[in-house]
Amino acid sequence: MKTTNYDKNLFIIASLWNFGAAIPSWIGMLLIPDILFPYFGMPIATSLFPFNAMFSLIIVFGIGYLMVSENVTQNHAIIFTGMIGKVLFFCNCLIALFIQQGNLLLMFTGVVDLIFAVLFLQFLRKNKYAFIKRTEKTVAIKS
Repeated sequence: MKTTNYDKNLFIIASLWNFGAAIPSWIGMLLIPDILFPYFGMPIATSLFPFNAMFSLIIVFGIGYLMVSENVTQNHAIIFTGMIGKVLFFCNCLIALFIQQGNLLLMFTGVVDLIFAVLFLQFLRKNKYAFIKRTEKTVAIKS
């Protein structure tokens, strides 16, 4: 599998995006929820647990993307699950926009995640042999 600086940088930037979006939002949500939620066009939450869980998982995936950037020939499952998560996040942002529980700023974050999902898919397709080969070995071992 041929790796490039582009591949490594893609996952470094994805990691920075996750950290840069999650950490300030999480801190803001905890310290100034009455300002942060309306800023994104969202009603103020009665429970912060779902947001705590979401932001912690976003940070975990950011760590995963850093791991991928260290060796893009490994950890493709992180890329695959991250891609699914980013598409789902985009869908949730779109739904929030349509039901008027989010604004264009929130939708922007979903669009950025969708762009990353497309880039992740391109990476996986470009390197599909390594991903499929490793998956087939795992299935063969478990059988």
